[in-house]
Amino acid sequence: MKADLKVIGPAAIWPRYLVAGGTKVRVGEPVHSVATLSSGVASANTYVLAAADTPVVGTHKFGGIANENAELVAAGTVKEQFLNCANPVPCIGRIRGKAETAANVDTLTELALLIQDVVLIDYAATGGTDGGPLYTIKDAASADTSGLEIVGGNPALQTLDVTVVANAYRHDFA
Repeated sequence: MKADLKVIGPAAIWPRYLVAGGTKVRVGEPVHSVATLSSGVASANTYVLAAADTPVVGTHKFGGIANENAELVAAGTVKEQFLNCANPVPCIGRIRGKAETAANVDTLTELALLIQDVVLIDYAATGGTDGGPLYTIKDAASADTSGLEIVGGNPALQTLDVTVVANAYRHDFA
């Protein structure tokens, strides 16, 4: 859903290439690439709206959080373009979003127990107030390959702050 996620602190704005016909991307939604590398050559040079929990190091190349709405050709379908996305500086800039389960972070003690856990952005195909996708931050520790580290949050708002692990900005590793 529009504005589910917000980049806080140091970040760079990078243009990410979207091909015509992809799913619309709105401000505050994550993009990633699922390309692979072979002899250093990427299998694709495009980014898409994240339609899976992301970023998984070695599977997703994190493309950042959309800083603008994608231009559409038709309802829900993007035209070919470069979309500006905010990419937090690894281990310094933060992404802020609602916790997947608000009751898991509604006290300072609960929040403190999550610090340094690695997690993903949760993707739900529906759940947004507009009927579209909903993006939240997982509050349960995920696999060691999860590309985000919990660094803080706000129990009153049930939000989490995460930093991006540097490896999440890279395609697969061999």
